Amino acid sequence: MPWGAAPAATVEPVHELQVTVPADRPMPVVLQFWERNTLVVDLQGAAASGQIRLSRQEGRQWPVRIGFRMSATRIQQLEVRGDQRIVLSVAGRDGAPVTAQLPVGVVGAGTPSLTVSWGASGAF
Repeated sequence: MPWGAAPAATVEPVHELQVTVPADRPMPVVLQFWERNTLVVDLQGAAASGQIRLSRQEGRQWPVRIGFRMSATRIQQLEVRGDQRIVLSVAGRDGAPVTAQLPVGVVGAGTPSLTVSWGASGAF
């Protein structure tokens, strides 16, 4: 019926950023998708601690907004190194996924890559 509730929008995975890992670590499942004007990097399928490196694809610019979706029951802190270093505490309740958004200034137009590490509280 036209006046009924609209169906829930499905998440379309995208490949905006290159994801690499250090040679001694396994490659986690990292999905990327757009949520409005924010590129969300989904770490829910990753281990409780780990590290990835995000870099722009050839000829593209960084997204203006980048967020990281995690399970707050497994990941308590997120460290991002770009033009600046920032450590974000992840707080959530009821086991629902949490999205932490990077503040302005961590990623600039000339930033070659971001190193993203996550783990238990006090790890960084």
